[in-house]
Amino acid sequence: MRYVDLSTGTQYMGNPTMFESVSRYLMTNDQFTDTLFEWSRPLKASVVIGANQNVYSELNLDYIKQNHIQITRRAGGGGAVYVDSGNLTYAFVDTDDGTNYMNFKKYATPIINVLKKLGVNAALTGRNDLTVDGKKFSGMAAFKIGNRFYCGGTLMIDVNLDAADKALNPPKSKLASKGVKSVHSRVTNIRPYFSAKYQDISINDITEMILKEIFKTDTIKEIPTHVMTEIDWQKVNDITGHDYQDETWTMGKRYHDDNFHSNHYEGVGNVEISFSVNDGIVSHAKLFGDFNKANGNLKEIEDKIAGVPFEKDNLEEAFSHTHLADNIGNLTPAQMADLMVNPVYQQKQQEG
Repeated sequence: MRYVDLSTGTQYMGNPTMFESVSRYLMTNDQFTDTLFEWSRPLKASVVIGANQNVYSELNLDYIKQNHIQITRRAGGGGAVYVDSGNLTYAFVDTDDGTNYMNFKKYATPIINVLKKLGVNAALTGRNDLTVDGKKFSGMAAFKIGNRFYCGGTLMIDVNLDAADKALNPPKSKLASKGVKSVHSRVTNIRPYFSAKYQDISINDITEMILKEIFKTDTIKEIPTHVMTEIDWQKVNDITGHDYQDETWTMGKRYHDDNFHSNHYEGVGNVEISFSVNDGIVSHAKLFGDFNKANGNLKEIEDKIAGVPFEKDNLEEAFSHTHLADNIGNLTPAQMADLMVNPVYQQKQQEG
């Protein structure tokens, strides 16, 4: 296991996509075959949205534009997060052995252990949230290429919570599943929960504690480390320029369908579908959500239900041929059909 030191890349890390590009580089470069750990602090305020999420339903785009907040989309699943310099972003890069991919508990445990030393009664709740006192301070996500994957998240330490509340606009179904009415009432910084002697601890000192916990050592110098070289950074920059600069990838296409339905499913996450019906037939459908199956083939599902009569039985039959478990998660065809035909799931999208 090695620590990957990103401190040599300050000139690159101002781009909010770079941390994920580093992860993808570490996953795909043949020189890295062991377990790796990396972390960074965002230099600018940005919103990072999950691979399958709908920017137009999840974000307050007017506020984001007015306040010059950057938007980026990760290749991994999960939900939208607001990050700034008060946030710590971390990731493990590992090889899938059949038990560790999507095993959020495994990769959250050393983080939780450190937080408990700091006085925070932290816990992994739901699929991928780290919480304290019923409030979320970290969301985790995973993404796989071949048999290598990354698993990581963010730690809200001194984040501007007011900006986070205004920038994010999660569907009401997601908030309702958490028993809250706003982002602000659901999330928290963790510094207020630190014990008295750690109230003024720096983020860098927190990361040192995390490194010592992960590598089971009392001395940072003993940790096996790969310091990113200029050649490394050039290759990472190539990934960013090739995969993440296209606004179509970041913003996605705006669909002007007649219906936009959303529901939160325990153990899966929020599933959303934008669709239109003409003469009793589904003429178009597009799936979104914060489910962690980022590699799923959503187009297979969308294509199978286009042209199907807008009746629950017909839709259920169509969904039964779409490999829901592989492409979204543990959902039944009946649940997906009900999501479409039941008006209780109707949501309003932003204009503009």
